[in-house]
Amino acid sequence: MTHQLLALDFSGMLSLEAVRFGMPDRLERTLRHSGLWDLGVDVERYWNDIVKPTWETGSTTPTPYALLIARRLSCDDALQRAERFVQAYLQASVIDPAWRPLFDAMQSAEHMTPLVATDHYAEATDHIARQIAAMGWHAAALRTDDTGKTSPQIISTPNGDRPPSRAVLIANSADLGVRKDSALFWRRVQEGLGEQPTEILIVDDFGANENLLDFYADPVKVNRRQAQTIDAMRSVFGAPVQTFPFILDRTLPDREALYAAYRAKVEATVREMVTVLHGR
Repeated sequence: MTHQLLALDFSGMLSLEAVRFGMPDRLERTLRHSGLWDLGVDVERYWNDIVKPTWETGSTTPTPYALLIARRLSCDDALQRAERFVQAYLQASVIDPAWRPLFDAMQSAEHMTPLVATDHYAEATDHIARQIAAMGWHAAALRTDDTGKTSPQIISTPNGDRPPSRAVLIANSADLGVRKDSALFWRRVQEGLGEQPTEILIVDDFGANENLLDFYADPVKVNRRQAQTIDAMRSVFGAPVQTFPFILDRTLPDREALYAAYRAKVEATVREMVTVLHGR
């Protein structure tokens, strides 16, 4: 019997707003509102002196992003300012409602395990889980403990009586200790799954939709990350991998055009995924 694993990316895919948060005007407003701007953190310094130096630790350890920001600054209340900033970032990072039909369709796809696989900061896991629960699912985080063992932990539940076995799993690099272009990431996912998938589906932008000021969106790195991620999944699971790149046209003239293109691509992707999930 076929058992599918459907891996869904978060930032730039499930959540366009997570990327739009980094647009210069919006980022500046949040830096000012949080108080980080008063400490000399403008848009350029944010990307170069905050994001770049902290990404390795932030994306592979449970150290909160707010704490990493505060450590880069010299101010008694830097942590409080950083926490306000991170809270605003997470509040903006919502799963777009256009994905709801896919999550609804997955409820009856008993042969499939849904997985949100993301390279992200530690604070993102609970945030993503709450949004998943709001769509009627249990949310279970895959976490690797100090002994190296990975297991799922139910961290958010919806109202109702849905069995715990029907959970959306969250694989955050900060919880697994490694990013998803590494085979170790997928070995830890495999350990936490319990059931070995016979087919892998992955919908991901591989960083291509991230803010252009973000080093993560470098086209060379995006292409390499995509190839390494797919190779890692194939080597770990020994199963066929179907890739559905979710990459937006970055030359669109304004926010409205970008959002319209995003919504159209989401709707087309949802139709394709529903056909794949129920067409066997």
